[in-house]
Amino acid sequence: MTLLRVIAVFILIYLAFRVITMYVMPWLLRKFIERHRKKFYGDNYHGRRSSKKKSKEGDVHVKQKQKKQISSDDLGEYVDYKEIKDKDTSKNN
Repeated sequence: MTLLRVIAVFILIYLAFRVITMYVMPWLLRKFIERHRKKFYGDNYHGRRSSKKKSKEGDVHVKQKQKKQISSDDLGEYVDYKEIKDKDTSKNN
């Protein structure tokens, strides 16, 4: 009798696990993904595009970064140098 009871408990646990994996887990996963998608995109699904001015289709706008002008005063002073041959290295070769 106890063997039948143990088998029945295992079968019930298996069926409960199947129901949970077939119905409950996909529902929980959908909710989890939906929550994180809303968190990622915020209120505006398409990003910052809609907050800018609306432009006609086909209009092209090119934004260029301003180039920084480097003055020669900020670079420092020029130093001349001479190449000195070391006498010890010429003897070794």
